[in-house]
Amino acid sequence: MAFCSWLLILCVNCGLLVGMVMGVLLLLRPVTVRLLAPGQRTFLWGAGWMMGFAPNWVLIYSLLPLPFPTFPDLVVPRAEDGYPMFLPLVREAGKQHVALPGGVVVPVSISDKAIFVLGVLGILYLVGILVISMGIDCRVRHLARSGEALSREQYDSLGMAKDQDIIVRLCPGLTTSFVIRGFGKHEIALQQELSREQMRLVLLHEREHVNCHDPWLQGIMTTALAFNFWNPILWAAYYLTRRDMELACDRRVLRRLKEEERREYARTLVELASDKPVFGGLTTFGECDAALRVKAVTQWEPEDESDDFGSRRIIGWMAVIALIVALMLGGPYDKVLPQDVWMDLGEMGAWSVLEQDLAEEGAALASDTMVWMEGDETFASLYFQDSAGNWWQAMVRRYLYYGGVEAHLSRCINVPELEGYVLASWGQTE
Repeated sequence: MAFCSWLLILCVNCGLLVGMVMGVLLLLRPVTVRLLAPGQRTFLWGAGWMMGFAPNWVLIYSLLPLPFPTFPDLVVPRAEDGYPMFLPLVREAGKQHVALPGGVVVPVSISDKAIFVLGVLGILYLVGILVISMGIDCRVRHLARSGEALSREQYDSLGMAKDQDIIVRLCPGLTTSFVIRGFGKHEIALQQELSREQMRLVLLHEREHVNCHDPWLQGIMTTALAFNFWNPILWAAYYLTRRDMELACDRRVLRRLKEEERREYARTLVELASDKPVFGGLTTFGECDAALRVKAVTQWEPEDESDDFGSRRIIGWMAVIALIVALMLGGPYDKVLPQDVWMDLGEMGAWSVLEQDLAEEGAALASDTMVWMEGDETFASLYFQDSAGNWWQAMVRRYLYYGGVEAHLSRCINVPELEGYVLASWGQTE
């Protein structure tokens, strides 16, 4: 049960960080809409969704050392092996701290019963996600395979060549046409009731999704959302990512169409707009704000290949890279709370060990001795004065998994530099 509770809390911690990153992107939305093309916005969203896809991606993003602080450095108050720890990773019963951005620390006490309950919730959480995801995937694949594959003659009538890596089927009763991902091949399900021209335009649209690997991004988004369904920020980010993905796909298709075909494409969007979404790891034609997409299609003009457009595109990609670096990369790899260090020192008997070492050196402490502390996941560096005003440094090693401490005490020749150290009272446990 301890492992299941640990896994549950790890997923929640990573989901909280992803939610903060996506929240910043939502706040920057008025700027990014004007500065970035839909395809660039989709790429930016995708980098954020990778963080939510699996906790290991948060670790990968934190492995790149940067010479300046990034957003994760500012909002992650505690980290272990690259993973953020807003909630403590519970391994055993005892006192813990909940650490929130902004330096807010809330002490909590975890019992064996609480660990058991968290373990049960962790099992239900993972099993529930797996069962629901598999159910949705099976339903979607059943829909996609409910029709007959497009014949060579039908391809010819549409004026299109057959792609060997894409299976296209005409399916009856679909609310919208869609494409699902696969290893080696993708499957496109077209509404059987489409006219020949509509079928050609919808097929062009879905093929463009495949060419740009949008179904894989959609699968990553769906997985991340399934693990973080409790986070409303990610639901908003999911909707806007879908919108940008469809807008980018529309633009790529429009480049290949003539003027009359572009008008037909807009009419097709209007006629096939669907208010019954097919949720899952797939992309669809008629969903996701059809009104906005129709407006974008009618206002679209062939892009100018002048230096001005090239400069805009370069500036946009530079902005995308800058946002990914500033919002997602870096972050603390191992960072501890001072409150955790103080608590460990008290529980492991460090204060009595130091008092014995001081007595052997012939020094004594005042009743109100203050201590300046800086620590990491293993060591704590302490500075304090004895009753005679002499400065001492203590290097304390904490053996968190085996218990016990090891201390090395030395007298300071000069007054130590205490910038960055935390001040507390001698013997304080929190």
